[in-house]
Amino acid sequence: MNKLQYSSELSKCVRCGACKSFCPTYLSALDETLGARGRIALLGALTENKLPPTKELSDRIFSCILCEACKDLCPTGINISEAIYQGRTDLKNYYRRGRLLRTAMKLSLPRMDSLFVVLKGFYKSLYPFLYKRGKLRYLPDIAPKPFKGSLQVYKCEKRVGRVALFVGCSVNYLFPYLGDALLHILISKGYEVVILKGEVCCGAPMRSLGLEQEAVTLAQKNIRIFNKMRVESILSLCPTCTMVIKNQYPLFAGGAIEKIMDVNEFFVKNNIYSGLKSIRKVVTYHDPCHLCYGLNIKDEPREILRGIGGIEFVEMQNAEECCGFGGFFSLNFKELSKDIGKKKMKIIHKTGADTLVTSCPGCIMQLEDIKRDTGSDITIMHIIEVLAEAMG
Repeated sequence: MNKLQYSSELSKCVRCGACKSFCPTYLSALDETLGARGRIALLGALTENKLPPTKELSDRIFSCILCEACKDLCPTGINISEAIYQGRTDLKNYYRRGRLLRTAMKLSLPRMDSLFVVLKGFYKSLYPFLYKRGKLRYLPDIAPKPFKGSLQVYKCEKRVGRVALFVGCSVNYLFPYLGDALLHILISKGYEVVILKGEVCCGAPMRSLGLEQEAVTLAQKNIRIFNKMRVESILSLCPTCTMVIKNQYPLFAGGAIEKIMDVNEFFVKNNIYSGLKSIRKVVTYHDPCHLCYGLNIKDEPREILRGIGGIEFVEMQNAEECCGFGGFFSLNFKELSKDIGKKKMKIIHKTGADTLVTSCPGCIMQLEDIKRDTGSDITIMHIIEVLAEAMG
């Protein structure tokens, strides 16, 4: 949005409060300035020069999880998330908590493989010490090597289709076994799989830190290389990547990757899960915000879980409520993030399920962290792991 569009968007707010009804930060803190309506009011006052740009103001705007729960609730049609992104761009230099992260992101994104080597060393040496003292949140074990290697095309004997993967940073560096599980399923079902080494970050972390132009540069590179591919679909295991590419690229990057698709949608469309049987387990499902609110995908993962033999599916109350991850939100607003996560874990345990399934690597990180804090023994799995296990 240009400045005129931005100001016009903010002025449409009639202070009805509908956007607060599902806002996780507001419902946890019960603070008007930590709700969607309050943030829009603050940004409106900033644009009208009624409030100065300050650290305190920037904290309120950067405390939004960007979960998209308020996306379709505004009766006047304000694109609340885009307004928050614009506000962060304007306030980034006042956001002190984000200074180190902004510098680190600018330096690391062009050389992620080198950063991965540094991260492995940090994980082995300093991370256990800092984690035990509560200075850092839970991180999964750093993989021996990234998911994306030298091989770019995985062939199969009897090809029924050809797809590409948008791997994403979390799968590539933290959860490569999820990428391996997806490869196993697709190749077993007769799909040739293409992985592009030229893929870069989707840009979501940069936008969340107010680094709009850096996000544009990343997005335009992805658009350029992925739209040249001759494939039926481009699949992602990360709802944030999928949502940003599908919904936000046209708004801030001037283009789109037309064939991007969440794996749940692809599996249901192509009946990938038909006839599968799993070891017996009682399963409940947590809806990732960007999958459910951002992409409106709720029924597909449930259809998959109910369609696998041996699985007893139990619906949890308010399954779409946020787990409190929100990327850098969980680092910069740790206590608020944990409060939201612990509330979620209580709801999960009421189901009596022994296994919690979700479709987001970020949600897995958050829920594993809360699991350790609360002493829970529930097993947490990405839905792709459930499918891979059922396929043997």
